[in-house]
Amino acid sequence: MAQETVISKFTLKGREILSSYAAMTIEGVMTARVARGKDTWTIEERNGIAKGTSDGENEAIYIPNDKAIASIDKNIVPLLPKKVVIRKPSDILKAALDFDLKLVAKAGPNKRVWGGNACLASSTVFFQTLLKASGFKPWEILTNGKKPETFYFPNIAFNMVCGGEHVPGTKQDVQEMFFFAMNEKSVKGVFVTGTKFFRQFEKNLVRDGLPTGTAKERGFVFPVKDNFEGLTRIQECAQQLGLTEKDYAIGTDNAFSEIQKTDELRAQDKYDMRFSGLGIKTREQLIEFDYSLVSSASNFVTMEDPGSETDIPAHKLMNEKYGDRVQIVIDDAAVTQLRYIIPFLAARARKDRAGNSVLIKLNQAGTFTETLLATQVVLGIADKTDVKEFLTTRSDLGKVLADLKEVGVNSLDEALANIAKNGFSAFFSHRSTEGSSEFLPLMPLLFGAVSRKVWFKAGAPNGERNLQNYNPLIRAEEEMRATGIKTVVAGLKGLPDGVKIPLGKGKK
Repeated sequence: MAQETVISKFTLKGREILSSYAAMTIEGVMTARVARGKDTWTIEERNGIAKGTSDGENEAIYIPNDKAIASIDKNIVPLLPKKVVIRKPSDILKAALDFDLKLVAKAGPNKRVWGGNACLASSTVFFQTLLKASGFKPWEILTNGKKPETFYFPNIAFNMVCGGEHVPGTKQDVQEMFFFAMNEKSVKGVFVTGTKFFRQFEKNLVRDGLPTGTAKERGFVFPVKDNFEGLTRIQECAQQLGLTEKDYAIGTDNAFSEIQKTDELRAQDKYDMRFSGLGIKTREQLIEFDYSLVSSASNFVTMEDPGSETDIPAHKLMNEKYGDRVQIVIDDAAVTQLRYIIPFLAARARKDRAGNSVLIKLNQAGTFTETLLATQVVLGIADKTDVKEFLTTRSDLGKVLADLKEVGVNSLDEALANIAKNGFSAFFSHRSTEGSSEFLPLMPLLFGAVSRKVWFKAGAPNGERNLQNYNPLIRAEEEMRATGIKTVVAGLKGLPDGVKIPLGKGKK
């Protein structure tokens, strides 16, 4: 057993910092006194919170920076424990859970009173401090100190082509198009291939006299002719690099809430494909358009937000018709909230489920533990007592049980069992940290020790903000291999159970 670590004398403050999106945001800064055996020392940790990415009414609600900083000092500092004793990794999770439950109980609906940004900055830096003080590695936390024999690095989604709201004047309704390196033997190899791909894509744009500028996620912005040009260019680039259809994959984040923005469209279950000029589409026509993207390549593996955040029937229709062909990732509709994730995934029949994968964002949940629990639920490894406690504290349990009955599920226990049985995947997303933070990579570094069904996106393989989310994975792989842990990349086996990618011959 590891030597006992005692952490005490916590201090916490908020600070305003510059966001990578050309705005001001906040970071939480924590100090603590650490004692282990005869040794004592002081540590300082900090974590920045993304700005302007949590504005949905169902997400954790952010408040102005000055109010959030004041809220940390007035409301959250008094909740810090006198001390935390860590003997095993589960003690870290228990301390984080206790602290985050207090935030959930007191911060108001969706944390709008204390501020989701104040809560997340405090919650993440608290966990970060405990982890650093303990001496345990992220990949030891969910195994409670046992060194994993095999660690699964996530499939990395590199944003290559931007459209939709990201690109004025675009003719692409789809917001992001991804390249995945699927057949590399190491996560470092994934990044080597990703950088080669990015540079080749840029050369092709220069060849064709097109601009090589990039958007927020550092994917390329250029005047595409239609919704398919970006996918075609990704395929062309892969062929130039000698990649076979088994070596790489394609995917999209449709972000189709952006083409159903008016009350009239929502009332009529219709979508305005205004970017491409394809006009008004019914829900059914939109789903067939989604499938036309999927079927454009035999190695098209994942599609996020195939319908708008309010159109759950569209998500269910997509899953019913094509949930055995493609990973269908729920983002805007689920917003990393247990109250939505559980009913969306728990039904026995595929036609009653809204997808087979969930996008995970710290900033949508508003605390580390809620994000952790959301991921554990999706992957089927959640402690039902902790789940029930959070739902009860948030006053969400009644709603969840009522929603479960609508899909023929009679209890929370049955719901969690159904989810575990179906083998869904979790897709960790950027927009969760800012500044000099490297907190976001902790999520795949926690879960790769216990599940292969992990995916990760933090933009294209360039730009400091993106690289601070990617480089920790390379360092971690090197460290794990040096200690004898076998590391692999999730690959096609990281897809949800039942999803069959044809790869030209119907083989997975």
